[in-house]
Amino acid sequence: MKIFSKKGAASSFALAILITAFIWLVENSFVFLSKIVLPENPFFYWWQAVVVLFVAFTVSVLVEKYSLKVVFPRALVFLAIWLVASVLAAQILDTSLLFILILFTVIITMIVVQMKTLWLIDSVLTEKLVVLASTGHLLEGQSADFRIESGLRLLESVLPLSEAIVFRYTEDGELKPVGRARGDKSLDSAVERQSSWRENINLCEAALSRRQTVAQTTEGDSGAASVALPLIYEDVACGVLFVKINQNFERGDQYLLESFSGQLARNFRRKEMRERSLPHESWWSSFSSYSAENRLDIISLIHGIIKEQSFGAMASSYLKEAHAIAYLDGTLAYINKQMRHHAKLQAHEVYEIDLFGLLERFKTDVFSEPHLAIRRVLQTSDTFQSELYFPKSNKTLDMQISLVKVPLDDASIHETNVPMMPACFLITFRDVSAVKENEKLRSDMASLMSHELRTPVTSISGFAELLLLDETISEENREFLAIISSESQRLSKMLSTFLSVSNLEQSDKQEFSKTTVKLDTVVHEVIGELQDNAKRKRIRLIEQANHHLPPIAADKSLITRAVSHLIDNAIRYSPERTSIIISTMLESDFLRVVVEDRGYGIAPAEQEKIWQKFYRVARDGQDKEEESTGLGLSLVKEIVEQHGGAVQVQSEVGNGSKFSFTLPRL
Repeated sequence: MKIFSKKGAASSFALAILITAFIWLVENSFVFLSKIVLPENPFFYWWQAVVVLFVAFTVSVLVEKYSLKVVFPRALVFLAIWLVASVLAAQILDTSLLFILILFTVIITMIVVQMKTLWLIDSVLTEKLVVLASTGHLLEGQSADFRIESGLRLLESVLPLSEAIVFRYTEDGELKPVGRARGDKSLDSAVERQSSWRENINLCEAALSRRQTVAQTTEGDSGAASVALPLIYEDVACGVLFVKINQNFERGDQYLLESFSGQLARNFRRKEMRERSLPHESWWSSFSSYSAENRLDIISLIHGIIKEQSFGAMASSYLKEAHAIAYLDGTLAYINKQMRHHAKLQAHEVYEIDLFGLLERFKTDVFSEPHLAIRRVLQTSDTFQSELYFPKSNKTLDMQISLVKVPLDDASIHETNVPMMPACFLITFRDVSAVKENEKLRSDMASLMSHELRTPVTSISGFAELLLLDETISEENREFLAIISSESQRLSKMLSTFLSVSNLEQSDKQEFSKTTVKLDTVVHEVIGELQDNAKRKRIRLIEQANHHLPPIAADKSLITRAVSHLIDNAIRYSPERTSIIISTMLESDFLRVVVEDRGYGIAPAEQEKIWQKFYRVARDGQDKEEESTGLGLSLVKEIVEQHGGAVQVQSEVGNGSKFSFTLPRL
């Protein structure tokens, strides 16, 4: 009602004039009544018209502003008081207060205003139904005719069809073929085709009249059959599906055909509804029975669309992953059975819990404040991802919280490059316990092999160094021993780094010795330690520190190692007489460390691969000293991600690289 309360006084005044004219006619038509009410003044004078106009206008404004429900009891009180006053005036003063006219004016005004309001509401409702039906059309994908063709192709692929025909039931009561598929391409005579067509039509008419499936099986062991299925949707017949099967017709095939015919019936009804004229095209549509039927059809259309869209939610219950959908206000829209299982929700709890209540059931030492994760997703629109380990059940869940966006206006959800706005949250949990167990076994095997290799490598290095102390060895043999010593030391370093990565992969964040760490202090200390290495290559290390950074909770030794690897790599792969810029900065909820060099650069195709173990970028003319184990960046990535951060690289071949990582602030 409120949306129509601001129409202004103009419409109320116009209604008052119309009502006054109507009262004028009533007054002059009922002479007898006029003599009783106004015995001395049988005519309707101008001042009486003014009184009636004023009352009609006042009642009209009040009904539009406060609604009939509020005004009606007060109007009855007013009329009762007016009746008492009229009786007293007639008996004592011999004066008429026009009670009958005022009574008619009040009642008719309330009826007319209420009818106008109902008409406006009906018009807006109809318009919104039309818009909603059109919006649903954006979700359907292809047209009804295209869906007939695709459906017939599906039947051809799963059934041994000889022929399939889709008939549409026209308004004239005739069956019109709108789709056909023939599995048997042999040419029959014209007489045989005509006879077969008549039989098919008779079978379809029988199915339509009985409103049920009619199947005729042929004699013999082949199992051939002719089946006619009426296309009925909401008790309205809109066509027939005729199918002729070559062999092996079974009851399960009939069930498949009946399901398919139900889908065809929905498609036909939608097409028929959209071909009708819209019910809001004229002002009198609210009083038209045809338009009212169209409105009912639109509601039926919307119901069918909503029902089909619900299939998507039902389908998610068959997925292995746990899914939940929550609106932006935190209300849960949908939870599949896997999510109910992981959250240990009873049936009655599903309707009582909200988004934060659901996430509270998955709290760990790592994921201790769900509201911060939701806040981060809303601020950045990036997916929040984390692995949650539950010691009691020895289960590891991979969690993702995503912000779902939908197109603005009436754009289809399948459109791209259109403005998008946030609509809801999608929460997904995937059980990765088996994957983590396999990774642990593989990592344990690698660690065991690495430990076993370290002993002979250390022995080789030690004996090589001892032999180098022997002055009787020739220069040629001494050169060979130096190579053996250098390569064994490099192999030992590779094994140590590999063991560090393996140990990190096996550990969880709660096992770190986390303390309050000043990131700018760590960067400053690492730069001081690596100054000598940089000076040997005549490389200048430039520190751009932000001394107002908030602290972070981290393992200082691991963060120091990550920063050291990035700066050491920049020194190793930068030409002489260049500079390296190391920056620390604050970004919303993160702290960032950036190491920018003027080195060789990395091709775009290799920028994602460099974080993998043992991957090394091949370069022409690379010095032996510049060769790496391919584990340094992998270790950096593992350290940063274990602390809840992320790594990033920006590089261009020949113009240097910019490595950076982020860590969450306290």
